[in-house]
Amino acid sequence: MVGSITYEAKTKDVDSFLIDTGMTILRVNGREFTWINGHTYSRFDWALVNARWLLFMQPLEVQIMDPECSDHSPLRVTLTQEEDRIHKPLKFLNHLVKYEKFQRTVQRIWQQRHSSCTMYGVW
Repeated sequence: MVGSITYEAKTKDVDSFLIDTGMTILRVNGREFTWINGHTYSRFDWALVNARWLLFMQPLEVQIMDPECSDHSPLRVTLTQEEDRIHKPLKFLNHLVKYEKFQRTVQRIWQQRHSSCTMYGVW
């Protein structure tokens, strides 16, 4: 596999654009290149966002898909659902520990099986 050599002069305009507009190139997973022409492979298709997008739409996942019938690979941006994005930090109320049933309740809950979270399979 041969990748295209990138020279600083070729990317200067793109770098200036990103700085001037405050845009960021999102990290991707999947295929390594987004464009293939014979024996030349390159990654010049990007998913761009600004800081406000990252703040309100995180976490994001960008996947480079298989090119199918084109020399370009489509990018798929996966957003989390609204209810998944809004997480409140854990607020532990110390006074609850004083209640008689607290320890038993916590122990009972922690012993239950929860299939909705893959981390429970690790524990």
